[in-house]
Amino acid sequence: MKWISLADRAVGKLERLLIIGASLCLLSMMLVVAVDVGMRYVFHAPLSWSYDLVANFLMVGAALLAVSETFRRGGHVAVNLFRARMRRNVRRWVDAASALMIIPVLLAMVVTGWQSTVRAVVRDETIPGVVAWPMWASYILVPLGIGLLLVRMTIHFADLVSGGEGHVPDSVDHHADPSEPAAGSQPEGDAR
Repeated sequence: MKWISLADRAVGKLERLLIIGASLCLLSMMLVVAVDVGMRYVFHAPLSWSYDLVANFLMVGAALLAVSETFRRGGHVAVNLFRARMRRNVRRWVDAASALMIIPVLLAMVVTGWQSTVRAVVRDETIPGVVAWPMWASYILVPLGIGLLLVRMTIHFADLVSGGEGHVPDSVDHHADPSEPAAGSQPEGDAR
């Protein structure tokens, strides 16, 4: 189906943006921790705000902003012992059933994450400490990252039930060019 291919490309562009955000979170984490360690051991004056920033924002962002792209590349942990022995058609329907079970869980996570974000904004919730970091900035990462994974999973499910192979490879290729389509995804000109 053509709409599946178009949706896959659109979501892929969003995933690339979020993976840049996740990378910036990792880079920021490394810089903040390095400066904190230097300040602690050289000047005996650690950064009092570094733990809250790293634990509540940067680590959360690094994980959640990358979750959909990781799924697209086949990088999530999976038990493939029986799946590899299945016929292709059976495997496709097992994958579709699996996606169908995951979609409501992801939807619940997005709704709950959004409700937590709104509540934190309305109540002006902050992390107590030297810097009053706003909690909504951490909470919003859940509906962003998991929301994109929900859309990716829905595209994957739709492709599987329409006779496709899904848009997720069986295993991750650590040396693949990120600009290339994932193994198992359909070519750009292919309209199912």
